[in-house]
Amino acid sequence: MAIELEARADLWSEEDLLAFPESPLRCELLEGVIVVNPPAGFPHQKAASELHLALGAACPPGFVTVETVGVRLAGGSLFIPDIVVVRPPAAGRQRGPVLDPGDIALAVEIVSPGSKTMDRLTKPALYAGAGIPDYWRVELDEGPLIVAYRLAEGSYREIATARPGQPLHLDEPFPILFDPASFDPASS
Repeated sequence: MAIELEARADLWSEEDLLAFPESPLRCELLEGVIVVNPPAGFPHQKAASELHLALGAACPPGFVTVETVGVRLAGGSLFIPDIVVVRPPAAGRQRGPVLDPGDIALAVEIVSPGSKTMDRLTKPALYAGAGIPDYWRVELDEGPLIVAYRLAEGSYREIATARPGQPLHLDEPFPILFDPASFDPASS
């Protein structure tokens, strides 16, 4: 079903966005302005699936890993990270399509051609401002590459990087050892 947007003088709200019909397009809000991205390609989806499985296997009891759920942010923004790890007890009570940032232990964005600025600059700044403690950025054009960040004094600090054959080894938000080779398109 096509999404039809009417001309309007005011900003879009979370309620407006949630009233859209289902679509393969990813529609997000940045300060009340709709941002639309096309469906992700195969390499992006493969990376998301592999990370989802790895994070799910590493999560301690009570934590849940989900793909493409909304995150409500201040200032009329609502983003849909590729993957989030939801912390307890929110993971057990969540029923809607949108989470509060306090419910999230980790947000992961996989950079696509149309999302470079959002995933490298805008989203991390707003996730950090919302207090999400960990953020990972996955770059597929560079190898693939995972860059892990941890919140410190209101902004993210890079704590680790991983490439195929050089696994990501972290103890926070929980212990994980993961080699990005599992979603390297060149290895398929």
